[in-house]
Amino acid sequence: MPLLRADLPLAVDRAIPHSLPAQIAAQVRALINDGALKPGDALPGTRRLAEQLGVSRGSVTTAFDQLHAEGYLHSSPGAPTRVNPELLTPPPEPARTRPQLALPRPKIRISLKPSTASPQNVRPAAWRAAWRQAAGVPEKKLEQAGQPELREAIAEHIRLTRSMALSSRSVLVTGGSREGFMLILMALSDAYGRPLTVGVEDPGHPGLRGIITLLGHATRPCATDSQGVLVDALPSDLDVLLVTPSYQYPLGSTMPAARRAELIQWANARGTVVVEDDFNAELRYRLAPEPALAALGQASTAQVIVLGTFSTLLSPSLSAGYVLAPPSLVDGLLATRAQLGMPVAGVTQRAIAQLLHNGYVRKHTKAMHARLGRRKATIARTLRPEGVEITTMGSGADYFFGFADSERAASFEKRLLEQGIGLGHAEKLWSTIGPEQGFILSFAHLEDEEFAFALGAVADALEDEKL
Repeated sequence: MPLLRADLPLAVDRAIPHSLPAQIAAQVRALINDGALKPGDALPGTRRLAEQLGVSRGSVTTAFDQLHAEGYLHSSPGAPTRVNPELLTPPPEPARTRPQLALPRPKIRISLKPSTASPQNVRPAAWRAAWRQAAGVPEKKLEQAGQPELREAIAEHIRLTRSMALSSRSVLVTGGSREGFMLILMALSDAYGRPLTVGVEDPGHPGLRGIITLLGHATRPCATDSQGVLVDALPSDLDVLLVTPSYQYPLGSTMPAARRAELIQWANARGTVVVEDDFNAELRYRLAPEPALAALGQASTAQVIVLGTFSTLLSPSLSAGYVLAPPSLVDGLLATRAQLGMPVAGVTQRAIAQLLHNGYVRKHTKAMHARLGRRKATIARTLRPEGVEITTMGSGADYFFGFADSERAASFEKRLLEQGIGLGHAEKLWSTIGPEQGFILSFAHLEDEEFAFALGAVADALEDEKL
């Protein structure tokens, strides 16, 4: 291992009454006492330090000799001068006299909070092949809307999986759902020349709500039932309405065709832009995905934008997604994108396009569904709840655990936290007041070993609550 010497931020001033060796010694002493130099650290050689400070080598040697005598430095023949290894480190900061209000929470090793992570990793061979082919193409100038090959691949993928025919010009590549939603809000706010009023489902997934307030817009909670957002109860002054018709939280219900048509008609009448978050549509195990809102006949005159991501299908680390926009909104989105810049590297876009073009993504989706099916069967065999309401959230592997008793709910969570397992709190899905004793547990994104351990721990905690 090469010798690493500490760089010393020293300076000398010939105008002050202290000698040069005294100035050097005082500064090195302070660095040691402050902990910037630790016991055993190697110091620069006297010749190098003298050149750095513009002084004679003798001045540095005299300073080091003084620090040797005080016990701060140590040297041996043929070795560099070091901070004395036996020197005591500075004492720790005194303990706070202010009492702690609560004990620190155990470290979370496995999170059962809802996640957009893929429940099954892309096969390494397919991953490497896509990236190898992508990297072999000379880098081109990044287009504001995204590279043509990826936009064309996304358009074809959406046509085959969501019954939505569209031109690749309507596809804009984004840095994921959050970045895509931010792009939409910024473009619409610029077009309107004012902050927006944005409706959100209540309850609903909290992932995108923070973007609204971050950009200075007003959030308006909108009531829902088992079929999605209640159209009759929608505020009439919404500029934008964010909905998840394919997987409405927390129970994962799907908006039926009649409600979808009613929503499109309502938006057409008021000029409201509907943003359809296609969150977790791919995880609808053994159920064909509903067509996107924008694919409905009445949507031809509506302003419906689809927000998509590759986090679930491929990997959250890609930070890539897309926006599907009607022709009337494309130019505004492109103008805003030109200001923000393209957040996804060209090689990443080409790799995703390759996985879409060669059919791997659709094969991967089928494998993902098979894995979810096995997990759901295992969960059904393992959990035997009594006095606890367990509801499957749609067709994925997410579950709602409802407790009638707050003490039992707290005890259940405490038992899991002691094993390093964190839960999602259902009340965070409501904009105002939600259920107080509910948890959201997601088993979809876990590795096999994590899944087995977490499911066993949940089953044990439920059994303990029966005693």
